[in-house]
Amino acid sequence: MRVLVREPINQPLQLKNIEGTFEDFQELIGEFIEIVRITDDIVCLCNEKGSAQGLGNNFYGDWLGWVVGTCVFTSTKDNDFTSLSDKQIGYISEYIGFPVV
Repeated sequence: MRVLVREPINQPLQLKNIEGTFEDFQELIGEFIEIVRITDDIVCLCNEKGSAQGLGNNFYGDWLGWVVGTCVFTSTKDNDFTSLSDKQIGYISEYIGFPVV
């Protein structure tokens, strides 16, 4: 599955291919996974305890405030995580304001 991963503190978005298992997401994000809806079909997975753990700021969402720690962006369909389309990747890049590498 194609996802975008962003490390905190002004890092670019990284396009990665992962299997999409719970363990894959935990390895990237940490133990406590929170799902934040970005659009109807795009979500951001981040560390729910990131602030308490002192993880760095990642991006600011108008209705979210600061999202901290490593973030994984993926598509959703029928409550399942799916690969991002090229259009979704472009949207996330513009939303975050950083390039994809």
